[in-house]
Amino acid sequence: NIVIFGETGAGKSSLVNLITRTQSAQTSSDAKGCTIRTNVYEHDVVIRNKTLKVKLFDTAGLDEGSEGSVPDKEAQKNVKKLLQTLMEQDGIHLLVYCVQGTRETTALRRNYMSLHSKVKDKVPIIIVVTRLENQDPDMEEWWRKNEQSISKLNMTFAGHACVTAVTIDERDSDRLRQR
Repeated sequence: NIVIFGETGAGKSSLVNLITRTQSAQTSSDAKGCTIRTNVYEHDVVIRNKTLKVKLFDTAGLDEGSEGSVPDKEAQKNVKKLLQTLMEQDGIHLLVYCVQGTRETTALRRNYMSLHSKVKDKVPIIIVVTRLENQDPDMEEWWRKNEQSISKLNMTFAGHACVTAVTIDERDSDRLRQR
């Protein structure tokens, strides 16, 4: 069980589509979130010639105002309830904190601490930084610039990935397609 959480518009559903190599998760470029409840996507991952069946839990966005698709308090409550239910049943194998690379790192701490307190050190948390298609010289530069400030905010991650989840088509530049 892999739970993907983060702010509204961080790219959680786009990350699901990137992982599953489908367009099964609805995405939107609107400021208002399009995921209104937790959606579960089953996917087979092949590791060392073995097939691992995973469930990706795509949660509603956090930090959306009271006029949003899912107000923040409700979204927080729903994610915490999901974590508790999964921990009591099948367990959680990984938490994926999906964040926009364009956001200030101090804004990330509240959501991290809120969910970290639910799982303590029982579940590894990784950070996936999205919207880095224009990061130069490469997407990993975001991590090199921000790792220290994240550490100073007492956020620890078992791993990180700097990605773009943009859907590529033939009209896009060679530079974007190579990323």
